[in-house]
Amino acid sequence: MLTIAICDDDTNDTLRIAALVKNYMDARKISYQVNTFPSGEELLRIHKNFDLIFLDIGLNGINGILVGKKIRERDHNVKVIYTTSFHQFCKQAVNHVHAFAYLVKPVTKVNTEKQLDDILQYIQEEHEPSETVRFEILEITQQGEVETRIKDFEVKDIFYFEYFNRKIKIKLENKEYFFRDKMKDLAEKMLEHHFEVCHQCFLVNLRHVKKIKGYEAYLNNNDIIPVSQKKSAAFRKKLNQFILSNI
Repeated sequence: MLTIAICDDDTNDTLRIAALVKNYMDARKISYQVNTFPSGEELLRIHKNFDLIFLDIGLNGINGILVGKKIRERDHNVKVIYTTSFHQFCKQAVNHVHAFAYLVKPVTKVNTEKQLDDILQYIQEEHEPSETVRFEILEITQQGEVETRIKDFEVKDIFYFEYFNRKIKIKLENKEYFFRDKMKDLAEKMLEHHFEVCHQCFLVNLRHVKKIKGYEAYLNNNDIIPVSQKKSAAFRKKLNQFILSNI
């Protein structure tokens, strides 16, 4: 379960953030708990570690920068998203408290959901061990000949596999490699590493799926890959199960 705190002395801002969080979590069927605090003093009195804190900088009493410093001293893992109406405080918040991000008020649905997407990605990566897989990739020599060599890949670095021109492409963030295999055999091999078939030509790493809209999957590297109508329901179910198991 994801534990979230909202600390803001403006009731309207607190209610808005809470509603945005609720809609986001409910839509993705993610278990969560939200606690609200009208002051930094009340937040600091609660000796509880949160996964995420929305923290207003301009609090009455102890300001948000000082509150963030005190919280960071006792919990190095908490993700802090600052909220503020004043741009000039944002750099100070990020530098002094190592805030995860900041949102300028009034906070918007788009910006809040983007930060929540990033938060979930970080939490998933923090809880998973390092895994590697090995493939015999194809390379073209300077003489124009095709050679093969063995290469290891970090599972978390692979965004997806694509069947392409009778070969399979390994898509990383900034690089591509090719090897020969059958998609069916590859899917069986990568199942234990949380890869799922979303289309007959695509096998995607669930860690990198940001959202599904219609029959398209949006990934963290801004790639958009197709989700077939036939596989859509099963793929969405697998994605939700993966998210829930890593929170």
